[in-house]
Amino acid sequence: MTRPTHTLAALLALAGAAAQADEGMWTFEHAPLDAIRARHGVSVSPAMLARLQAAAVHVGASASFVSADGLLLTNHHVVEGCMAQLSGPGRDLAATGFVAERAADELRCPGFTARVLQRTEDVSAQVNAAATGADDAARNAARKAAIAAIEKGCSDEATGTRCEVVALYSGARHALHHYRQWNDVRLVWGPEAATGFYGGDPDNFVYPRFALDAALMRVYEADGRPHHPASFLRPARQMPREGELLFVAGHPGQTERLRTVAQLESARDVQLPLALATARAEIAALHAYAATSPEAARQTQSVLFGTENWFKASDGEHRALQDPALLAGKRQAEQALQAAWRQRGLAGDPWAVVARVNALNDALAPALWAINFGYHTVYSLAGDLVALAAERALPEDQRLAAYRDAALPALERHLRADAPFYPALETVRLTTQLQRALELLGPDHPYVRRALGGRTPAQAAEALVRGTRLGERAERERLLAGGAAAIAASTDPLLALARDAWPLRRALRLRVETEVDTPARQAAEAIDQARFALHGHGVPPDATNTLRLSFGPAKGYTSAGLTHPWKTTWGGWWDRADSFDQRPPFDLAPRIDRARGRVDPRTPLDFVLTADIIGGNSGSPVVNAEGDLVGLIFDGNLEGLGGAYAYQDHSARAIAVHADAILVALEQVYGAPRLAREMRGR
Repeated sequence: MTRPTHTLAALLALAGAAAQADEGMWTFEHAPLDAIRARHGVSVSPAMLARLQAAAVHVGASASFVSADGLLLTNHHVVEGCMAQLSGPGRDLAATGFVAERAADELRCPGFTARVLQRTEDVSAQVNAAATGADDAARNAARKAAIAAIEKGCSDEATGTRCEVVALYSGARHALHHYRQWNDVRLVWGPEAATGFYGGDPDNFVYPRFALDAALMRVYEADGRPHHPASFLRPARQMPREGELLFVAGHPGQTERLRTVAQLESARDVQLPLALATARAEIAALHAYAATSPEAARQTQSVLFGTENWFKASDGEHRALQDPALLAGKRQAEQALQAAWRQRGLAGDPWAVVARVNALNDALAPALWAINFGYHTVYSLAGDLVALAAERALPEDQRLAAYRDAALPALERHLRADAPFYPALETVRLTTQLQRALELLGPDHPYVRRALGGRTPAQAAEALVRGTRLGERAERERLLAGGAAAIAASTDPLLALARDAWPLRRALRLRVETEVDTPARQAAEAIDQARFALHGHGVPPDATNTLRLSFGPAKGYTSAGLTHPWKTTWGGWWDRADSFDQRPPFDLAPRIDRARGRVDPRTPLDFVLTADIIGGNSGSPVVNAEGDLVGLIFDGNLEGLGGAYAYQDHSARAIAVHADAILVALEQVYGAPRLAREMRGR
């Protein structure tokens, strides 16, 4: 069929969908250098970008090399879980902080890995050509087999080479990412929780902000020697001024800016409400348990921080989707794209396909939330053991996508990590999960009947946790070594529940993969191929937890009638604490309080910039146009919580720790001048 050209009106309407202002989490190979030069008058060299890419590190969140000996800069809240795992009764690193006086004192973080993106290549043609078949199930299997074959062809665990196929533009494009990975990452410096997370949940996503949310780790080679990176960042000689254009290199999690209106409405009406209700229940249970004793509070701190942070971010996203203006803008852009689709005479209606399969996704969502092993619980360890054994026995094209060979080493490392096990805390968390399943599915659902066995959720959880040995690393190692036979033979009650639950959960996830994701992906590919044909790389792909570049000037803002400065200071930090009479969570850690006579109160502490970020950017380095370190991303403000769906720079801001604050803290507060010298290169 001959396809008519676009009308001028349709093209003009679609042009509005291209990235505006400083919007975008850009892949490094398609960084908008011309647009940066035109908008800001700043020329960025490809050589600077190459050095920045080589220094950027993924550790589950973002980080960067900051010395020739593998010193790694990230956030306190990124290493907070490691500090909790290294703590115990009588040793509370969250309360005291940690400084390694010598290299021998650096502590290995259980389960941590670090990886650096070496290069990317376009494999779109290979993946798209392979993803064919008579029905959605066949297309899903063919696509998974093609991706697994591509990843397996270049991964080498022995040399630390890992490869991952990343879908961009909803699957319209695919990129193969080549990584170098290290499995030995050690804690070097982490401040107290009261310092790294000053202000607690009330100040989370708030600005002006006063927190030293920074930490140092070190990457080691397999032979026990520090890694010597090809590139690392030095502190800038001239720190930033307001209005200066700055750059952020990090690993933003997941954005939904290219989703259809139907998908956004589903997130607003079904998916996010389910997530928020689940998080509310767990937060309430964790607070109640933490109040029972100081030791319970210590055990709970890490998981409570993560859950509250996730809840607040998700709640902000939900509020953004309830803003009629956001959905109206998305609807207008979608209608323009549909008009252009019709003008070209393209067959089918991919938007209708997405709406249809999305209705099924919404119908399956309650059961998926209910038949769930939780996040970083002992029950999740049971689920991982069962799933790993079951999926590994299948050919890769028949496995769930999350269990392809390239993903299994990370799962095994997590299962082998030596983490503390607190039975009372696990009982509280499992009680909450089982209660939630009862509410969502009702007492007659097979999973609920099996899990409860006629008991209350609290009674069932207490018996399951009391009877399990999965909190012991040696037992998990034994089950991993024994494989499917050992899993099948185990009489551990928690493992037995996971073993019975897995077929139910797997069936749900397979339906989502086959009946929702596959047709939705095909529809999205069609939509995004049309969008890509118009804009090419002028529209950045959605974030995918892979390395991206964003940029924007350091800039204050006005919100709700209040004008906020571009930076805060140590003096302002002390004043905030004094203004609250040092009441928690606004009390200062003793080290910070005692620093009043040593640190100049005018020293910058935190600052904001308009760079486009989202969750996952935590720990991202902020650099100037020469690639020198000036700050460390650790949060966004409340006005920016809708960033998963849309970008606006009039009041949304990324929040960073100032590089001078980190160096001053090491030199004058934590007694670690050698680390500051290492960062400075002398």
